[in-house]
Amino acid sequence: MNAIPQPLSVIPAADPRVVDALSDFYAEPDWMRAARRDAWTLAQGMAFPHPKEEAWRRTPLHSYPLAALGVVLTAQGPTTLDDLPPCWHRNMAPENLVSGTLIHCNPANSYAMMRPEDARNGVIFTNLHQALRTHGDLIRRYWMQGRTTRPDFNKFTALHAALWHGGTFIYVPAGVPVSRPLQTLVAYDPDAGSGLHHTLIIAEKGSRVSVIQDRVSQERRPELNLEMVEIYAEEGALVRYASFQHWGENRYSVSVQEANLAREANFLWVNGALGGQMSKDFLTTSLNAPGARAQMHGFAFATGHQRVDQSTYQHHRAPDTHSNLLYRNVLRDQAYTVFYGMIRAEPEAVGMEGYQANNNLLLDDAHAHSIPGLEIRCNDVRCSHGSTTSRIDPQQLFYLQARGLPERDAEGLIVQGFLRSAVECVPLAYMRDRLDEEILQRFWQYSEALGKDISA
Repeated sequence: MNAIPQPLSVIPAADPRVVDALSDFYAEPDWMRAARRDAWTLAQGMAFPHPKEEAWRRTPLHSYPLAALGVVLTAQGPTTLDDLPPCWHRNMAPENLVSGTLIHCNPANSYAMMRPEDARNGVIFTNLHQALRTHGDLIRRYWMQGRTTRPDFNKFTALHAALWHGGTFIYVPAGVPVSRPLQTLVAYDPDAGSGLHHTLIIAEKGSRVSVIQDRVSQERRPELNLEMVEIYAEEGALVRYASFQHWGENRYSVSVQEANLAREANFLWVNGALGGQMSKDFLTTSLNAPGARAQMHGFAFATGHQRVDQSTYQHHRAPDTHSNLLYRNVLRDQAYTVFYGMIRAEPEAVGMEGYQANNNLLLDDAHAHSIPGLEIRCNDVRCSHGSTTSRIDPQQLFYLQARGLPERDAEGLIVQGFLRSAVECVPLAYMRDRLDEEILQRFWQYSEALGKDISA
Protein backbone atom coordinates (compact mmCIF):
# COMPACT_ATOMS: atom_id res chain seq x y z
CA MET A 1 0.00 0.00 0.00
CA ASN A 2 1.32 3.45 -0.91
CA ALA A 3 2.01 5.86 1.92
CA ILE A 4 -0.43 8.71 2.42
CA PRO A 5 1.44 12.05 2.15
CA GLN A 6 2.56 13.45 5.49
CA PRO A 7 1.63 16.97 6.65
CA LEU A 8 3.61 19.86 5.20
CA SER A 9 2.35 22.42 7.69
CA VAL A 10 -0.28 22.96 10.36
CA ILE A 11 -1.84 26.43 10.55
CA PRO A 12 -4.16 27.39 13.46
CA ALA A 13 -7.50 28.88 12.47
CA ALA A 14 -6.69 32.07 14.41
CA ASP A 15 -3.58 32.76 12.31
CA PRO A 16 -4.47 35.49 9.77
CA ARG A 17 -2.06 33.90 7.28
CA VAL A 18 -4.23 30.79 6.98
CA VAL A 19 -6.61 32.24 4.38
CA ASP A 20 -3.91 33.30 1.93
CA ALA A 21 -2.05 30.04 2.57
CA LEU A 22 -5.09 28.05 1.45
CA SER A 23 -5.69 30.23 -1.61
CA ASP A 24 -2.05 29.96 -2.62
CA PHE A 25 -1.93 26.23 -1.99
CA TYR A 26 -4.87 25.61 -4.31
CA ALA A 27 -4.17 28.47 -6.78
CA GLU A 28 -7.69 29.81 -6.28
CA PRO A 29 -9.38 32.51 -8.39
CA ASP A 30 -9.51 36.05 -7.07
CA TRP A 31 -13.19 35.90 -6.12
CA MET A 32 -12.62 32.91 -3.83
CA ARG A 33 -9.62 34.61 -2.23
CA ALA A 34 -11.80 37.63 -1.51
CA ALA A 35 -14.64 35.47 -0.21
CA ARG A 36 -12.27 33.70 2.19
CA ARG A 37 -10.84 36.98 3.50
CA ASP A 38 -14.29 38.51 3.99
CA ALA A 39 -15.48 35.41 5.85
CA TRP A 40 -12.38 35.30 8.05
CA THR A 41 -12.89 38.96 9.00
CA LEU A 42 -16.56 38.24 9.70
CA ALA A 43 -15.67 35.27 11.89
CA GLN A 44 -13.25 37.31 14.00
CA GLY A 45 -16.08 39.66 14.96
CA MET A 46 -18.54 36.91 15.87
CA ALA A 47 -18.88 34.95 19.10
CA PHE A 48 -19.53 31.25 19.27
CA PRO A 49 -23.21 30.41 19.89
CA HIS A 50 -24.35 31.13 23.44
CA PRO A 51 -25.30 28.05 25.48
CA LYS A 52 -28.75 29.56 26.10
CA GLU A 53 -29.57 29.86 22.39
CA GLU A 54 -32.45 27.52 21.60
CA ALA A 55 -30.52 25.66 18.91
CA TRP A 56 -27.54 25.05 21.21
CA ARG A 57 -28.81 24.79 24.77
CA ARG A 58 -28.97 20.99 24.67
CA THR A 59 -25.50 20.57 23.15
CA PRO A 60 -22.50 21.12 25.47
CA LEU A 61 -20.49 23.35 23.16
CA HIS A 62 -17.90 23.81 25.93
CA SER A 63 -16.93 20.15 25.36
CA TYR A 64 -15.98 20.78 21.73
CA PRO A 65 -12.22 21.08 20.98
CA LEU A 66 -12.63 24.55 19.48
CA ALA A 67 -8.99 25.45 20.08
CA ALA A 68 -7.92 22.50 17.92
CA LEU A 69 -9.41 24.03 14.77
CA GLY A 70 -6.74 24.42 12.15
CA VAL A 71 -5.69 23.57 8.62
CA VAL A 72 -3.29 20.75 7.83
CA LEU A 73 -1.68 21.09 4.41
CA THR A 74 -0.31 17.94 2.81
CA ALA A 75 1.45 17.36 -0.49
CA GLN A 76 -1.03 17.12 -3.33
CA GLY A 77 -0.91 14.02 -5.45
CA PRO A 78 -3.03 11.26 -6.92
CA THR A 79 -4.70 8.83 -4.57
CA THR A 80 -5.38 5.21 -5.43
CA LEU A 81 -7.77 2.77 -3.83
CA ASP A 82 -4.75 0.99 -2.38
CA ASP A 83 -3.93 4.12 -0.36
CA LEU A 84 -7.01 3.59 1.79
CA PRO A 85 -7.00 1.55 5.00
CA PRO A 86 -8.89 -1.71 4.34
CA CYS A 87 -11.57 -0.82 6.89
CA TRP A 88 -12.62 2.18 4.78
CA HIS A 89 -13.46 0.06 1.75
CA ARG A 90 -16.55 -1.33 3.47
CA ASN A 91 -18.16 2.12 3.22
CA MET A 92 -18.18 1.96 -0.58
CA ALA A 93 -20.05 -0.05 -3.19
CA PRO A 94 -18.16 -1.87 -5.97
CA GLU A 95 -17.49 0.47 -8.88
CA ASN A 96 -19.49 -1.65 -11.33
CA LEU A 97 -22.66 -0.69 -9.40
CA VAL A 98 -22.20 3.08 -9.56
CA SER A 99 -21.77 5.81 -12.17
CA GLY A 100 -18.83 7.32 -10.35
CA THR A 101 -16.61 7.23 -7.27
CA LEU A 102 -14.85 10.15 -5.62
CA ILE A 103 -12.68 9.56 -2.55
CA HIS A 104 -11.05 12.30 -0.50
CA CYS A 105 -8.18 10.85 1.52
CA ASN A 106 -7.31 13.91 3.62
CA PRO A 107 -8.37 17.19 2.03
CA ALA A 108 -5.75 17.69 -0.67
CA ASN A 109 -5.80 14.23 -2.24
CA SER A 110 -8.56 12.49 -4.12
CA TYR A 111 -9.32 9.51 -6.32
CA ALA A 112 -11.97 9.88 -9.03
CA MET A 113 -13.70 7.52 -11.43
CA MET A 114 -16.73 8.14 -13.64
CA ARG A 115 -18.42 6.15 -16.38
CA PRO A 116 -17.44 7.53 -19.81
CA GLU A 117 -21.05 7.85 -20.98
CA ASP A 118 -21.90 10.15 -18.06
CA ALA A 119 -18.81 12.26 -18.69
CA ARG A 120 -19.80 12.58 -22.36
CA ASN A 121 -23.22 13.86 -21.23
CA GLY A 122 -21.52 16.70 -19.39
CA VAL A 123 -21.79 15.37 -15.83
CA ILE A 124 -19.05 16.77 -13.59
CA PHE A 125 -18.00 14.77 -10.54
CA THR A 126 -14.70 15.99 -9.15
CA ASN A 127 -12.66 17.59 -6.42
CA LEU A 128 -14.08 21.05 -5.67
CA HIS A 129 -10.64 22.67 -5.67
CA GLN A 130 -10.02 21.40 -9.20
CA ALA A 131 -13.50 22.48 -10.30
CA LEU A 132 -12.78 26.05 -9.17
CA ARG A 133 -10.20 26.30 -11.95
CA THR A 134 -12.44 24.88 -14.68
CA HIS A 135 -15.97 25.89 -13.60
CA GLY A 136 -15.37 28.84 -11.31
CA ASP A 137 -18.17 31.01 -12.73
CA LEU A 138 -20.73 28.25 -12.22
CA ILE A 139 -19.59 27.62 -8.64
CA ARG A 140 -19.59 31.33 -7.85
CA ARG A 141 -23.25 31.64 -8.92
CA TYR A 142 -24.36 29.14 -6.26
CA TRP A 143 -21.68 29.54 -3.60
CA MET A 144 -23.09 29.65 -0.04
CA GLN A 145 -26.46 31.13 -1.01
CA GLY A 146 -28.74 29.21 1.37
CA ARG A 147 -30.55 30.28 4.50
CA THR A 148 -28.21 28.31 6.76
CA THR A 149 -25.21 27.98 4.44
CA ARG A 150 -24.43 31.66 4.13
CA PRO A 151 -21.28 32.82 5.97
CA ASP A 152 -23.16 34.98 8.49
CA PHE A 153 -25.49 32.22 9.72
CA ASN A 154 -23.23 31.71 12.75
CA LYS A 155 -19.54 31.71 13.63
CA PHE A 156 -19.15 28.12 12.47
CA THR A 157 -20.38 28.89 8.95
CA ALA A 158 -18.15 31.97 8.81
CA LEU A 159 -15.14 29.88 9.81
CA HIS A 160 -16.06 27.26 7.25
CA ALA A 161 -16.39 29.87 4.50
CA ALA A 162 -12.91 31.14 5.35
CA LEU A 163 -11.15 27.83 5.92
CA TRP A 164 -12.95 25.18 3.86
CA HIS A 165 -10.39 22.61 2.83
CA GLY A 166 -11.30 19.69 0.58
CA GLY A 167 -14.53 19.50 -1.37
CA THR A 168 -16.89 17.57 -3.62
CA PHE A 169 -18.44 19.12 -6.73
CA ILE A 170 -21.29 17.53 -8.67
CA TYR A 171 -22.97 19.15 -11.65
CA VAL A 172 -25.65 17.54 -13.84
CA PRO A 173 -26.65 19.46 -16.98
CA ALA A 174 -30.27 20.14 -17.91
CA GLY A 175 -32.22 17.06 -18.99
CA VAL A 176 -29.43 14.59 -18.21
CA PRO A 177 -30.24 11.48 -16.16
CA VAL A 178 -27.40 9.80 -14.26
CA SER A 179 -28.55 6.19 -14.35
CA ARG A 180 -26.57 4.90 -11.37
CA PRO A 181 -25.65 6.56 -8.07
CA LEU A 182 -22.53 8.64 -7.61
CA GLN A 183 -20.66 7.73 -4.43
CA THR A 184 -18.20 9.84 -2.48
CA LEU A 185 -16.15 9.14 0.64
CA VAL A 186 -14.62 11.84 2.86
CA ALA A 187 -11.80 10.22 4.85
CA TYR A 188 -9.30 11.54 7.39
CA ASP A 189 -6.30 9.64 8.70
CA PRO A 190 -4.81 10.29 12.19
CA ASP A 191 -2.68 13.22 10.93
CA ALA A 192 -5.35 15.03 8.91
CA GLY A 193 -6.53 17.39 11.66
CA SER A 194 -9.79 19.34 11.44
CA GLY A 195 -12.42 18.50 8.85
CA LEU A 196 -13.62 21.42 6.69
CA HIS A 197 -15.12 19.63 3.70
CA HIS A 198 -17.53 21.44 1.39
CA THR A 199 -19.98 19.63 -0.89
CA LEU A 200 -21.78 21.42 -3.72
CA ILE A 201 -24.40 19.59 -5.82
CA ILE A 202 -26.14 21.34 -8.72
CA ALA A 203 -28.86 19.54 -10.68
CA GLU A 204 -30.09 21.60 -13.62
CA LYS A 205 -33.61 21.66 -15.05
CA GLY A 206 -35.10 18.20 -15.64
CA SER A 207 -31.98 16.29 -14.59
CA ARG A 208 -31.84 13.20 -12.36
CA VAL A 209 -29.07 12.17 -9.98
CA SER A 210 -28.52 10.03 -6.88
CA VAL A 211 -25.59 10.67 -4.54
CA ILE A 212 -24.31 8.54 -1.64
CA GLN A 213 -21.83 10.32 0.62
CA ASP A 214 -20.08 8.82 3.65
CA ARG A 215 -17.51 10.11 6.12
CA VAL A 216 -14.84 8.26 8.13
CA SER A 217 -11.93 9.28 10.36
CA GLN A 218 -9.17 7.84 12.52
CA GLU A 219 -8.12 10.74 14.75
CA ARG A 220 -5.79 10.12 17.72
CA ARG A 221 -7.00 13.10 19.75
CA PRO A 222 -10.19 15.19 19.86
CA GLU A 223 -10.70 16.87 16.49
CA LEU A 224 -13.26 19.35 15.22
CA ASN A 225 -15.28 18.92 12.05
CA LEU A 226 -17.01 21.90 10.36
CA GLU A 227 -18.73 20.56 7.26
CA MET A 228 -21.12 22.11 4.77
CA VAL A 229 -23.36 20.56 2.10
CA GLU A 230 -25.23 22.67 -0.47
CA ILE A 231 -27.75 21.10 -2.85
CA TYR A 232 -29.58 22.98 -5.61
CA ALA A 233 -32.33 21.17 -7.52
CA GLU A 234 -33.57 23.33 -10.39
CA GLU A 235 -36.97 23.14 -12.09
CA GLY A 236 -38.23 19.57 -12.49
CA ALA A 237 -34.99 18.01 -11.26
CA LEU A 238 -34.92 14.82 -9.20
CA VAL A 239 -32.16 14.56 -6.57
CA ARG A 240 -31.65 11.71 -4.13
CA TYR A 241 -29.00 12.33 -1.50
CA ALA A 242 -27.98 9.70 1.07
CA SER A 243 -25.67 11.16 3.70
CA PHE A 244 -23.89 9.05 6.34
CA GLN A 245 -21.19 9.59 8.90
CA HIS A 246 -18.96 7.00 10.55
CA TRP A 247 -16.71 9.46 12.38
CA GLY A 248 -14.11 8.17 14.83
CA GLU A 249 -14.84 8.29 18.52
CA ASN A 250 -12.84 11.53 19.01
CA ARG A 251 -14.56 13.56 16.29
CA TYR A 252 -16.77 16.51 17.34
CA SER A 253 -18.85 17.67 14.40
CA VAL A 254 -20.93 20.63 13.31
CA SER A 255 -22.58 19.86 9.99
CA VAL A 256 -24.67 22.40 8.06
CA GLN A 257 -26.58 20.90 5.15
CA GLU A 258 -29.24 22.60 3.01
CA ALA A 259 -31.23 21.70 -0.09
CA ASN A 260 -32.89 24.41 -2.20
CA LEU A 261 -35.71 23.22 -4.45
CA ALA A 262 -37.09 25.04 -7.48
CA ARG A 263 -40.46 24.58 -9.23
CA GLU A 264 -41.61 20.94 -9.47
CA ALA A 265 -38.28 19.70 -8.12
CA ASN A 266 -38.29 16.41 -6.22
CA PHE A 267 -35.84 15.67 -3.43
CA LEU A 268 -35.23 12.54 -1.36
CA TRP A 269 -32.89 12.91 1.61
CA VAL A 270 -31.58 10.06 3.78
CA ASN A 271 -29.37 11.02 6.71
CA GLY A 272 -27.64 8.44 8.94
CA ALA A 273 -25.48 9.10 12.01
CA LEU A 274 -23.45 6.17 13.32
CA GLY A 275 -20.17 7.62 14.57
CA GLY A 276 -18.53 10.55 16.32
CA GLN A 277 -18.41 11.64 19.94
CA MET A 278 -20.71 14.65 19.53
CA SER A 279 -22.59 15.74 16.42
CA LYS A 280 -24.63 18.87 15.85
CA ASP A 281 -26.46 18.81 12.50
CA PHE A 282 -28.44 21.63 10.87
CA LEU A 283 -30.53 19.99 8.13
CA THR A 284 -32.64 22.41 6.09
CA THR A 285 -34.91 21.92 3.10
CA SER A 286 -36.13 25.10 1.40
CA LEU A 287 -39.09 24.63 -0.95
CA ASN A 288 -38.80 27.83 -2.93
CA ALA A 289 -41.29 27.44 -5.80
CA PRO A 290 -44.69 25.84 -6.49
CA GLY A 291 -44.77 22.08 -6.82
CA ALA A 292 -41.53 21.42 -4.96
CA ARG A 293 -41.61 18.15 -3.00
CA ALA A 294 -39.24 16.71 -0.39
CA GLN A 295 -39.04 13.42 1.49
CA MET A 296 -36.61 13.38 4.43
CA HIS A 297 -35.67 10.22 6.31
CA GLY A 298 -33.05 10.11 9.02
CA PHE A 299 -31.71 7.80 11.68
CA ALA A 300 -29.07 7.54 14.36
CA PHE A 301 -27.79 4.54 16.29
CA ALA A 302 -26.06 6.11 19.28
CA THR A 303 -24.11 4.07 21.81
CA GLY A 304 -21.75 4.60 24.73
CA HIS A 305 -21.70 8.31 25.60
CA GLN A 306 -22.40 9.57 22.08
CA ARG A 307 -24.50 12.71 21.65
CA VAL A 308 -26.38 13.41 18.42
CA ASP A 309 -28.28 16.69 18.03
CA GLN A 310 -30.46 16.97 14.90
CA SER A 311 -32.00 20.34 14.00
CA THR A 312 -34.27 19.95 10.98
CA TYR A 313 -36.04 22.76 9.16
CA GLN A 314 -38.70 22.39 6.47
CA HIS A 315 -39.13 25.84 4.97
CA HIS A 316 -42.18 26.28 2.70
CA ARG A 317 -41.79 29.50 0.73
CA ALA A 318 -44.24 28.92 -2.13
CA PRO A 319 -47.76 27.57 -2.68
CA ASP A 320 -48.57 23.91 -3.32
CA THR A 321 -45.36 22.54 -1.85
CA HIS A 322 -45.05 19.28 0.07
CA SER A 323 -42.59 17.95 2.65
CA ASN A 324 -42.63 14.79 4.74
CA LEU A 325 -40.00 14.04 7.40
CA LEU A 326 -39.47 10.93 9.52
CA TYR A 327 -36.45 10.61 11.83
CA ARG A 328 -35.86 7.52 13.94
CA ASN A 329 -33.17 7.05 16.57
CA VAL A 330 -31.97 3.99 18.48
CA LEU A 331 -30.10 4.67 21.72
CA ARG A 332 -28.31 2.44 24.14
CA ASP A 333 -25.88 2.69 27.06
CA GLN A 334 -25.70 6.37 28.13
CA ALA A 335 -26.27 7.84 24.67
CA TYR A 336 -28.20 11.08 24.23
CA THR A 337 -30.07 12.42 21.21
CA VAL A 338 -31.88 15.66 20.52
CA PHE A 339 -34.37 16.12 17.71
CA TYR A 340 -35.43 19.73 17.18
CA GLY A 341 -37.66 19.95 14.12
CA MET A 342 -39.56 22.87 12.65
CA ILE A 343 -41.97 23.26 9.75
CA ARG A 344 -42.35 26.90 8.72
CA ALA A 345 -44.96 28.02 6.21
CA GLU A 346 -44.59 31.57 4.91
CA PRO A 347 -47.67 33.71 4.10
CA GLU A 348 -47.37 32.88 0.39
CA ALA A 349 -47.26 29.09 0.99
CA VAL A 350 -51.00 28.57 0.47
CA GLY A 351 -51.96 24.95 -0.13
CA MET A 352 -48.74 23.55 1.32
CA GLU A 353 -48.53 20.20 3.08
CA GLY A 354 -45.95 19.46 5.75
CA TYR A 355 -45.53 16.43 7.98
CA GLN A 356 -42.95 15.67 10.63
CA ALA A 357 -42.39 12.73 13.00
CA ASN A 358 -39.61 11.63 15.31
CA ASN A 359 -39.54 8.16 16.90
CA ASN A 360 -36.99 7.06 19.48
CA LEU A 361 -36.21 3.55 20.74
CA LEU A 362 -34.40 3.31 24.10
CA LEU A 363 -32.50 0.11 24.83
CA ASP A 364 -30.71 1.00 28.09
CA ASP A 365 -30.35 4.13 30.24
CA ALA A 366 -30.13 6.44 27.22
CA HIS A 367 -32.09 9.66 26.88
CA ALA A 368 -33.92 11.13 23.87
CA HIS A 369 -35.15 14.71 23.74
CA SER A 370 -37.73 15.34 21.01
CA ILE A 371 -39.11 18.79 20.12
CA PRO A 372 -41.13 18.89 16.88
CA GLY A 373 -42.74 22.21 16.02
CA LEU A 374 -44.86 24.18 13.55
CA GLU A 375 -44.77 27.84 12.55
CA ILE A 376 -47.72 28.49 10.24
CA ARG A 377 -48.18 31.98 8.82
CA CYS A 378 -50.89 31.30 6.23
CA ASN A 379 -54.28 29.62 5.82
CA ASP A 380 -55.35 26.62 3.75
CA VAL A 381 -52.55 24.28 4.79
CA ARG A 382 -52.24 20.69 5.96
CA CYS A 383 -49.63 20.18 8.66
CA SER A 384 -48.99 17.72 11.46
CA HIS A 385 -46.15 16.78 13.74
CA GLY A 386 -45.48 14.35 16.55
CA SER A 387 -42.96 12.21 18.38
CA THR A 388 -42.73 9.00 20.38
CA THR A 389 -40.12 7.64 22.78
CA SER A 390 -40.40 4.09 24.02
CA ARG A 391 -38.64 0.84 24.77
CA ILE A 392 -39.01 -2.45 22.91
CA ASP A 393 -42.63 -3.55 22.97
CA PRO A 394 -42.91 -6.69 25.15
CA GLN A 395 -45.70 -7.99 22.90
CA GLN A 396 -43.48 -7.73 19.81
CA LEU A 397 -40.68 -9.47 21.70
CA PHE A 398 -43.02 -12.24 22.87
CA TYR A 399 -44.39 -12.72 19.34
CA LEU A 400 -40.91 -13.32 17.93
CA GLN A 401 -39.80 -15.52 20.81
CA ALA A 402 -42.94 -17.60 20.47
CA ARG A 403 -41.81 -18.39 16.93
CA GLY A 404 -38.45 -19.72 18.03
CA LEU A 405 -36.15 -16.66 18.09
CA PRO A 406 -33.85 -16.24 21.11
CA GLU A 407 -34.43 -12.99 23.02
CA ARG A 408 -31.27 -11.26 21.73
CA ASP A 409 -32.04 -12.22 18.13
CA ALA A 410 -35.59 -10.97 18.52
CA GLU A 411 -34.40 -7.63 19.92
CA GLY A 412 -31.90 -7.22 17.08
CA LEU A 413 -34.61 -7.91 14.50
CA ILE A 414 -36.87 -5.30 16.11
CA VAL A 415 -34.06 -2.72 15.99
CA GLN A 416 -33.43 -3.51 12.32
CA GLY A 417 -37.11 -3.15 11.53
CA PHE A 418 -37.37 0.10 13.48
CA LEU A 419 -34.73 1.75 11.26
CA ARG A 420 -35.85 0.09 8.04
CA SER A 421 -38.03 3.02 6.94
CA ALA A 422 -34.87 5.10 6.41
CA VAL A 423 -32.60 2.33 5.15
CA GLU A 424 -35.03 1.29 2.41
CA CYS A 425 -34.80 4.78 0.87
CA VAL A 426 -31.05 4.51 0.19
CA PRO A 427 -30.72 4.50 -3.63
CA LEU A 428 -28.62 1.34 -4.02
CA ALA A 429 -29.55 -2.20 -2.94
CA TYR A 430 -25.94 -3.07 -2.10
CA MET A 431 -25.74 -0.19 0.40
CA ARG A 432 -29.12 -1.03 1.88
CA ASP A 433 -27.92 -4.56 2.60
CA ARG A 434 -24.69 -3.24 4.11
CA LEU A 435 -26.58 -0.88 6.41
CA ASP A 436 -28.89 -3.66 7.55
CA GLU A 437 -25.85 -5.76 8.41
CA GLU A 438 -24.13 -2.87 10.17
CA ILE A 439 -27.16 -2.08 12.31
CA LEU A 440 -27.38 -5.68 13.46
CA GLN A 441 -23.63 -5.90 14.09
CA ARG A 442 -23.76 -2.68 16.07
CA PHE A 443 -26.55 -4.09 18.21
CA TRP A 444 -24.63 -7.30 18.91
CA GLN A 445 -21.35 -5.52 19.51
CA TYR A 446 -22.73 -3.43 22.32
CA SER A 447 -24.74 -6.30 23.73
CA GLU A 448 -21.45 -8.14 24.15
CA ALA A 449 -19.72 -5.07 25.58
CA LEU A 450 -22.42 -4.81 28.22
CA GLY A 451 -21.83 -8.41 29.24
CA LYS A 452 -25.26 -9.58 28.25
CA ASP A 453 -25.94 -13.21 27.51
CA ILE A 454 -26.17 -13.45 23.73
CA SER A 455 -26.05 -17.21 23.54
CA ALA A 456 -29.57 -17.76 24.80
